[in-house]
Amino acid sequence: MKVCIFGAGAIGSHFAVRLSAIGVDVSCIARGKQLDAIRENGITLHRVNQETLHAKVHASDDPFSLGVQDLVIVTVKSYSLSDIVDQMKGLLGPETPIIYAQNGIPWWYFYGLDQPSKERRIESLDPGGRLWDDLGVHRAIGGVVYSANTLESPGVVRNTSPGRNWLQIGEPTGFKSVRIKKIHDAFDEADMGPLTNDIRYTVWDKLMSNMATGSISCLTHGTVDELQQNDGTHALAIGIMKEAMAIANSLGTSIAIDPVERFKLTKGGSHKVSMLQDLERVHRMEIDSMVGVPVELAQKAGIKVPILKVVVALLKQKAHLLGLYNT
Repeated sequence: MKVCIFGAGAIGSHFAVRLSAIGVDVSCIARGKQLDAIRENGITLHRVNQETLHAKVHASDDPFSLGVQDLVIVTVKSYSLSDIVDQMKGLLGPETPIIYAQNGIPWWYFYGLDQPSKERRIESLDPGGRLWDDLGVHRAIGGVVYSANTLESPGVVRNTSPGRNWLQIGEPTGFKSVRIKKIHDAFDEADMGPLTNDIRYTVWDKLMSNMATGSISCLTHGTVDELQQNDGTHALAIGIMKEAMAIANSLGTSIAIDPVERFKLTKGGSHKVSMLQDLERVHRMEIDSMVGVPVELAQKAGIKVPILKVVVALLKQKAHLLGLYNT
C-alpha cells in the first residue's frame, strides 16, 4: 500500500513512522527544515515507555513528484485545506481515498448525514466548496487523532501519550466499506486504533474536551493538568463541555457522557494542547473548526451556549490582536 502523509508535522510524522514500521510504502509532504531533516536523516519517534522508532521515508514538497497513492492522510491544519487542493490532485487516482485528520468540526460533517445533493455545507471550513467539489467529498474518510506529540527538532518527534496513540477512522456514511476495511487492516497491524461505528460521535467525544481545554488554555496559558486542578477553570471546562454536548445532540449525535468523568480522562500532564502551542509559537490558530463553527451551529439550531459565546469572543479577540486570526 502506498500512503502519503500530507503535512509531516508532529502528528503526521508520528503516524508516518508507525506505518513505515509495518512495511507500508510511506511518503511525506513537508517543507523547510523539516523536509531537509527527513530527507537527510529520516524521522525519529520517541515514545513513552516504549522503544524509539526510526524510519526513512520518501519526502518532497512537490506532491506531483510522488505519483498516485493508494491512500492520502491529510494532517495539515483545517484552515490550510483549501490552499492545498491543487497540490493534492497530483496524489490522486480515480478512487484514492483521503483521510482528513483535523481537529474540530470537519468540513464534510453533513455528508452522509443529509440527503444526497441536499447536504448542508460549512462555508468557513471549505470556502467556495473546493474540497467538496474539486477533490470530491466521496473521497473523504473521517479521522480523529488521540495522540499528544511535539516536534522536538526537525525530524524528531516526542510523543507524550502513555496510553493509546490512535488515528481512529470511519466513513461519513457509516458504512463498513471495502476501502475502510482495507485501510483498517494496515492501521490495526500498526496498533493505530479500532474502527469507529459512528465517526461523528468520535468527533464529538474528542471535540467536547478540546473545546474546553483549547480555549481555556489559550486564555490562561495553563496545561491540562493545571486546568483540572484549579476549581475555577475546572468548572468553566465542565460548563463548556455540557454546551458542546447540547450542540452535538441538536445535530443528531447523542452524547450521553458525564462531562466530569470525561474531563478526568483528558490526559495532558505538562503537555500543551495544540491550539496553545500555535499561540505561543505565533502561528495561526484553528479557532473556527474547534470552537467558532460549533457556536455557529448552535445558533442555527437555537441552542443557547452562553459560556461558549463569551469564551469564543475573548479567544477570537486575543488571536486577532496577535495577528493569528482574521475576524
